[in-house]
Amino acid sequence: MKKPFVAVTPSTDTPGRYHVSMPYMDVLERAGVVPVMLGMNPEDEDIAEIAGRFDGFLFAGGCDVAPYEYGEETHSGCGVIQPKRDRLEINLFREIRKLNKPCFAICRGIQLINVAMGGTLYQDIPSEYTPANGSPALQHYQQTPAYTPTQHVSVYRDSLIHRITGKETLLVNSLHHQAVRTPGRGFGITAVSADGIFEAIERDDMDFCLAVQWHPEQLAPDMPEQMKLFEAFAEACRK
Repeated sequence: MKKPFVAVTPSTDTPGRYHVSMPYMDVLERAGVVPVMLGMNPEDEDIAEIAGRFDGFLFAGGCDVAPYEYGEETHSGCGVIQPKRDRLEINLFREIRKLNKPCFAICRGIQLINVAMGGTLYQDIPSEYTPANGSPALQHYQQTPAYTPTQHVSVYRDSLIHRITGKETLLVNSLHHQAVRTPGRGFGITAVSADGIFEAIERDDMDFCLAVQWHPEQLAPDMPEQMKLFEAFAEACRK
């Protein structure tokens, strides 16, 4: 059986270089797909071509989404932005949604595709978010290594992520200071942290569109339920 080809969005944290963190590529290969890193400057007409050629798309983690993309000025807590990456990914997600191509979005990815559909973000959780019960927010940017789980998320029953893992609670890592504030058009919330931060969103109008706030690629080598997310994504890419 031919392996599906999956496009992975790039980062450019180092000037003059594109890169993708190795754990993304390693876990995708382990799941049985061929991951390919995209460039960041395709012509507008090429984005539709990219969307049509690949079997699936992984929107990887990275820097903050530019606040002007969701109608806000930049707050003091907002971090580094990459406008070219924002435009690539926003336009690409809109194209693959039209084509109903499989999409898996991680950390920055959940924020980006949410913004692509008109949603908004907390620019900085510590300074902008207070849990409904008035207690302090959790440590969403953990101080321990990324491969170490640090908190639990509650998974909604009958969601895609619930069907994949079979679990109503997942132990995850947490490496973000931004998060979904209001869901974009067509997105439903399917997992939340103990302090109420949205941890997963999905779409009913796509066969496979899953976005999570944690980094399952860091956990998958030792946690089968996290590996199942990539295996389910790979299976969707084969169809």
